[in-house]
Amino acid sequence: MANVQKYNRGQIGGLTRHYERGQREDGTYYAFGNQEIDTSLSHLNYNLAPERDGGQLSFIGKRTSEVKYHNRTDVNVMCSWVITAPKLLAESEHKLFFQEAYSFLNQRYANGSDRNVISAYVHMDESTPHLHYAFVPVVHDKKKGIDKVSAKIAIDRVDLQKFHQDLERHMAGVFGREIGILNEATRDGNKSIDELKRETAQAEIDTLNKNIIDSRNILADVLFDTSVAEIERKEHEKLSAEIKNLRNEKAQLDKELSDNHATVKKLKKHIKELNPHVDRRSYGAIRDFEETVRDEVKGRLVGTGKTITEKGWNSLHHWARVGLSNASTAEAYETKAKVLDEENKNLSRRVQILQSYYDKLAPVLNSPYKPEFEALERKTRNWSQEQQNERREATAREKQVQKEQASTMPTMKRPKSRENDR
Repeated sequence: MANVQKYNRGQIGGLTRHYERGQREDGTYYAFGNQEIDTSLSHLNYNLAPERDGGQLSFIGKRTSEVKYHNRTDVNVMCSWVITAPKLLAESEHKLFFQEAYSFLNQRYANGSDRNVISAYVHMDESTPHLHYAFVPVVHDKKKGIDKVSAKIAIDRVDLQKFHQDLERHMAGVFGREIGILNEATRDGNKSIDELKRETAQAEIDTLNKNIIDSRNILADVLFDTSVAEIERKEHEKLSAEIKNLRNEKAQLDKELSDNHATVKKLKKHIKELNPHVDRRSYGAIRDFEETVRDEVKGRLVGTGKTITEKGWNSLHHWARVGLSNASTAEAYETKAKVLDEENKNLSRRVQILQSYYDKLAPVLNSPYKPEFEALERKTRNWSQEQQNERREATAREKQVQKEQASTMPTMKRPKSRENDR
């Protein structure tokens, strides 16, 4: 409904230009707060106070020179009430309301005169019609019998607490009814802009506190999800390790199977190479030996006198032994080849079993929850890193405090030994 603010000399230039709808060099109007100006309605604005020679700033300088005034940058030389038209009033009653508000304010801050008024512009071109009543806070010092500038005395806490009640009574006498000045926000006294800002700040603090609680709840959920993710991660690592072992074992089996195939192929090649040799050497030698023995026996029996030399006998004996040895080696190779073939069959069956087990575990590697798990795992690592950083910073601060305390402690002089006195 109504609020007031106090300003020093450094703050009043833009405000006075806003009141009188001054324009910048680029043609835009000076605005107050976040108000938007509808320039098509600006011609409806008007000033209830007398027009001051030289403008508003010149009047402030003139009025402060007439009374006691401490010319310091922190001294408030202007107070400004902003009074908004109540919603219960009809538009036709606005002009009377603002005229009576102007009279009420003159009575309150200048004993009914307009000697302290800088300006009293009514703005009809913003969101709601309102009055800017700007005045120099001149008060009378009864002890010294002089007038002086004092915004602190002109508008104190008592004045703020009674303002709306007094304005309501004044307007009720004018309109013959309550017009809605008092409400839940104004019933217990007016609030300055600083107080409203403090309330806004408190509301923001309450919101921040709620956000902190919500954040803690979210953090608790994240920690819970992290613990679940940790369990799933360990299970995933276990399965991954098992799959890795299976892959290694399968690769080893594949290598052994390949080596065995190569060995079998090599043995078969040796067997193929030995077979002609066995046929040619061993069987030929045995055949020759048999024929020779047969001829010798025949010669002895029939008296032909055919005999075998020592050299021939040794040659036949040598190739007979070579043939028998080659035949034995070929037989051993064939036996080993049969054993390797059986081992190959066993390895093939084992590879099939491992492949089926691997196929069952494959979905784990392509789980749809894998991205979520990885995101939780990254969040866990980030959170753990933040905790470690905080602990390191806390430890560093504690060491720094201990160091500062140690440097400020007085050193105790050790008493001299009395041994030298004896």
